[in-house]
Amino acid sequence: MKPLIGICANYLSNDAAGMQAGIGAKYQEWQLLADDYIVAIERAGGVPVILPITEDIETLSPLIEKLDGVLFTGGSDIDPNYYGEFPRFGLGLIEPRRDNHEIKLAQKILLDTTLPVLGICRGMQLLTVATGGTLYQDLQSQKPEGINHSVKQALRHHPFHPVKIEKDSKLFEIYQVDEIGVNSFHHQAVKDIGNGFKATMKAPDGIIEAVEWEEDRFIVAVQWHPEMMEGKLASIRPIFTAFVEECKTKCIPSLVGSSETTIA
Repeated sequence: MKPLIGICANYLSNDAAGMQAGIGAKYQEWQLLADDYIVAIERAGGVPVILPITEDIETLSPLIEKLDGVLFTGGSDIDPNYYGEFPRFGLGLIEPRRDNHEIKLAQKILLDTTLPVLGICRGMQLLTVATGGTLYQDLQSQKPEGINHSVKQALRHHPFHPVKIEKDSKLFEIYQVDEIGVNSFHHQAVKDIGNGFKATMKAPDGIIEAVEWEEDRFIVAVQWHPEMMEGKLASIRPIFTAFVEECKTKCIPSLVGSSETTIA
């Protein structure tokens, strides 16, 4: 049986997407998702299910009970008020409706289920903030001595810098090497790791490129974009294969009332 993988939708509060494509109306808001995520999950043997942003998180409960895993995707910046900071120069677009929805969703998935989780880019930042961690709002202004992590005009699959992988980690088990090359399209990054997580990948300038749940559960998040790379570079695909294989063991998600791990 192929596992059902929930993939979080992106959200735009303006009408640009619809108007540019000629399929929308003025002032219409949009929920959408880059095709790379869907293709990567399907190639790995999963069934992708797009999770909408809802006004009430409990609206998704019947769907969550049927899922075998959740993928938190990339997108806009997270409102720094969620981690106790005021906006700094360099903060990009924020979407409050998505932030409110996904932080509640992340906490529900982490605490009330045993589902495997994969986070990508914003997804890693979201899991960090949802568990009490903090972010660099803008690397160019806050870490100017570091490398450029936001190469906007690059080929999406091109590996721009290496990352070191901790040997005592799921990512080392997945890739069986202590270093790989990754793409780079982020201007924010994890500053203080969330409760329950540990850093398992770092860039040459020390920026955290992956975190994992400290307990024995598949919760892995990366700052780079493997979904953009795996089609051209088969060596990157194992992260999706491992995630989907783990999801196959969760055909009936086990909802639990509480967790011993404190995350906020």
